[in-house]
Amino acid sequence: MVESMTGFGRAQVQAEGYSVETEIRSVNNRYCDVSIKLPGEFQHLEQPVRSSLQQQFGRGKITVSVKLEQIQALAPRISINKEMAASYYKALTELGETLNIPDKPGYRELLSFNDIFSREGMSEEEQTLISGIIQQSVDEATVRTLSMRRNEGAELAKDLFDRLDQIDRITGEILLLSEGRASDARTKLQERVTTLLSDDSYDKERLELEIALLADKLDITEEIVRLRSHLVFFREALQGQQSAGRKLNFLMQEMLREINTIGSKSYSAEIAHKVVDVKEIIEIIREQIQNLV
Repeated sequence: MVESMTGFGRAQVQAEGYSVETEIRSVNNRYCDVSIKLPGEFQHLEQPVRSSLQQQFGRGKITVSVKLEQIQALAPRISINKEMAASYYKALTELGETLNIPDKPGYRELLSFNDIFSREGMSEEEQTLISGIIQQSVDEATVRTLSMRRNEGAELAKDLFDRLDQIDRITGEILLLSEGRASDARTKLQERVTTLLSDDSYDKERLELEIALLADKLDITEEIVRLRSHLVFFREALQGQQSAGRKLNFLMQEMLREINTIGSKSYSAEIAHKVVDVKEIIEIIREQIQNLV
């Protein structure tokens, strides 16, 4: 079944004090254009995530937003540069002796030097853990987005089937109206020519050929057959398992070509009105299939 390019999915995964929320939005696009926003420490995941999404979505502009939050306060890991602290202490002691300061330097003085202490970043284990959470969150959001795209595609397909049935019905009405038109036109033309030419001085064989050619130009049977054939292929494409957007667009153009030809051959106001009705339906179909993968 066909799939829409419009969809949305959100997923949140929590583990060991961390929470990852992923939102995926999908809209129309000629190709598969994936835009990803990841937490700064995990930019290395962008390429594998992009490749996975391109394989699963096929077409559409895919926007992915991944947010990382620490939901449980963890004791920060502090690193102390003991060598630097010893150097500061020695320098302060020597300065005190030089200036005859009786008090020895203590912790209070050392705490004023910020470069003695540093906060450690994420451990390798934490990075591995969060990378897994991010991937799980993206996967779940992807499943939900694809589910929405397929559901919307199913609704679009249902509407398209209804419109194809309308075209089929109107085409049948056009065919009924056209039956006998070529024969009637030939008879009327012969009668008119006979009236105008009261003698036998004209080339009867040439006249018969011209009348036959005119009658052929008025015959729309072939166009009706081709149009209905396109309707059959259109329905099959809608029911297929593969992406059908481009194929449907081609068939829609061929349908429009045939109905335009029928309109140009029609000298009947009633048929002309029905041709306009079909073209309006095809235009609606054209707009709708732009949203299909």
